Amino acid sequence: MIYASMLAGGSGTRLAGTPVPKQFFMLGDYPIFIHAIKTFLKDERIVQIWIGANGSWFDLAVEQIKQYIGEEPRIHIVEGGADREETLHNTLNGICCHNTILDEDIILIHDAVRPFATQRIIDDLIKEMDFCDACNTVVSLNDTVVEAIDGNIITGMPPRSTLFAGQSPQGFKINALIKALASLAPDVRKAMTETTKAFFAQGIPIHTVKGDPLNFKITTPYDLELANFLLKYMETKVTKVTHPKE
Repeated sequence: MIYASMLAGGSGTRLAGTPVPKQFFMLGDYPIFIHAIKTFLKDERIVQIWIGANGSWFDLAVEQIKQYIGEEPRIHIVEGGADREETLHNTLNGICCHNTILDEDIILIHDAVRPFATQRIIDDLIKEMDFCDACNTVVSLNDTVVEAIDGNIITGMPPRSTLFAGQSPQGFKINALIKALASLAPDVRKAMTETTKAFFAQGIPIHTVKGDPLNFKITTPYDLELANFLLKYMETKVTKVTHPKE
């Protein structure tokens, strides 16, 4: 069985001064996190989508799902947490409490502020889970990466060919994920901003699938502006294909 966890509990601190967290911002005709949910709903292999929404904005999440998606039995929503790890824990707990989980069952974890995940990425991730317990979506880096420990003087220049940027969704065997998280000290687990670190810390292999540069995380005002531009561009391309000139 394949489940999805949609992490929508962030407060959007890097878009300070806005009335709601960024996952609830409108992007075209839908809020940002609704775009993400709709992509996952297209894959019928995903039996349930569990959404963790911050307690302060739980009612808004419910309202927007009802307005833009309607009644959908595969969607479940639970209270988010104070941080990413706690929100993940709450969605994972919901999945395990309402289902009998087998060792081969999979969870796909996705950031709700990545509205441009694709069916190709989801399909590649599900296929790769036949060969691993953990898998990350990654993209190559176009810029040279430098290390500057003090922020002022370059202390390292790792080869770009071996470096990648992590995205989501990420895939995990559910029981393996629960075991990996349980093995971490509480303070380490709370500080974790990347779920695959729970596997990396124990030397468990983490496979990769190719992501997409457009599958970026909306974090800053610039990201939001870029997302609106890309959405309009994509809609224009669809219109041209659907209604070709005579």
